[in-house]
Amino acid sequence: MINKSFLWLFTFFVTIVSVQAHAQTVIVDQPLYFGRWVIPDFNSRARVTIRNNGSYTTNTNIYLLDTPTRGEYTLTGAPPNTSYSITTPPIVYLSGPGGDFEFDNIRVRPNSLVTNGIGEDQFRITGRLRSLGGGVSHGDGNYNDSFTIIFNF
Repeated sequence: MINKSFLWLFTFFVTIVSVQAHAQTVIVDQPLYFGRWVIPDFNSRARVTIRNNGSYTTNTNIYLLDTPTRGEYTLTGAPPNTSYSITTPPIVYLSGPGGDFEFDNIRVRPNSLVTNGIGEDQFRITGRLRSLGGGVSHGDGNYNDSFTIIFNF
């Protein structure tokens, strides 16, 4: 018997924590979205990886129903002309009406983050989302979560 599950895999809006006392805001230009999937075999892992250039890869245990997108964001209200870094968690678990999904290999790009003369900058978030495999079923529905990123100025 083939198990199939129709999933909506959203990923999160980010919560901002700043190390410096400025009123930063992050505008979501394009949400990080792993698409809608069908997983034909719950015994094997299903995987989607979104790359920095916006392309994506999958393994053979997944049927994508729409296109994943990298997260694109604009930082405003930061100190002008300032280098900064962003810290992300190593892994985030997305929960929904079945087993969790793992979001890992989280990357922030570009590598050099610097605000412009009015304290703004654009950055992208990418990563890999995968099922647990091992027979863990994933029911139809939305799987989403949020995570905190830390801006270090």
